[in-house]
Amino acid sequence: MIRAIIVDDEPNAREGLSLLLGQHNEIEIIAQCENGISAIRDIDALKPDLVFLDIQMPKVNGFEVLNSINYKIPYVVFVTAYDQYAVKAFEINAQDYLLKPFTDERFQAVLDLAIHNLQANNNQSELIEKLVNSYIVHQRKNEDVDQLIKSVPGWNKMTIKNKGRIVFVDYADITWIEGYDYCVKVHTPAKTHVVRVTLKEMEKKLDAHRFLRISKSALVNMECVSEIQTFGKIDLLVILKDQTQIKVSRNYKSNLEKYI
Repeated sequence: MIRAIIVDDEPNAREGLSLLLGQHNEIEIIAQCENGISAIRDIDALKPDLVFLDIQMPKVNGFEVLNSINYKIPYVVFVTAYDQYAVKAFEINAQDYLLKPFTDERFQAVLDLAIHNLQANNNQSELIEKLVNSYIVHQRKNEDVDQLIKSVPGWNKMTIKNKGRIVFVDYADITWIEGYDYCVKVHTPAKTHVVRVTLKEMEKKLDAHRFLRISKSALVNMECVSEIQTFGKIDLLVILKDQTQIKVSRNYKSNLEKYI
């Protein structure tokens, strides 16, 4: 039995894949995920053999999912609407994919190949790692990283568990931290790390490191702030050096006013 997980933010897409996979007795669907955050949780917890993974998802996309899980799944079928770079990356790395909208015949061909590779124990780990790394490089190729990184002597490093490794990230390199229900995205000029802790827990770690809570879902490195703008009558907007704009929540406005 091949245990599969479907990851797609579109309900119709999940239903369509579920119906197609349901025609095959050798496939057991063990989870359906509507976003990247739940995909990270379910993949690590359930350890599937096969994942149908949408690339274009809000908040955490398919590449960020693969970059954040600890469990190395044997086989991934990427599902994507047309994305010129993603399609080129798949082809260069000899990686199969489903391009939306796809036919039943195309789906069957991709599934047959997946089943063959799983039965032959052809592991994709190296291909997937190259694919994810190439996509990350593409995403940052127009950024002037040297201008964004500012060293702060004496700061420690944050430790992030990633794919069975421990990654060390300088606090000075973190521009801001974005919080969701049960995980955060740690943004740096070079990379974004998804960490399964709450923003409140992260805030406690960063008390001594010049990070300021400015909303329910945002901690910012004040060393990376270029300006603070007002808009409306009482609202504030924090502008980072990389031009990221983050609205200051009214409940946290006093934090910023005290800092200033």
